[in-house]
Amino acid sequence: MGLDVLFFDKNDKKIGTYEITEALHNAIFNSKKLWRSYLELRKISDYYLSDEAYEGQALIELVTDLKRYKLFINENKQGEYQNLINEISHSLFKK
Repeated sequence: MGLDVLFFDKNDKKIGTYEITEALHNAIFNSKKLWRSYLELRKISDYYLSDEAYEGQALIELVTDLKRYKLFINENKQGEYQNLINEISHSLFKK
């Protein structure tokens, strides 16, 4: 079961979805716990917590955290990880 990401425009209209697969989530939040140093990334570490919303500066900081964290992602998950970064970086998405 993946982690669903919902995208909204500036009018809070849902305009897209993306699924972070369980395998990618595990690759990001592996036992090395390096992700704990990344404030925005840390917020989505618990797979079963309630919704987390990112908009404005928090969304920018999440993208920055993901880009900086990329070097810790296993080589076989790099493509999927980059797709996640590309998806949430889209200029139409405001939340």
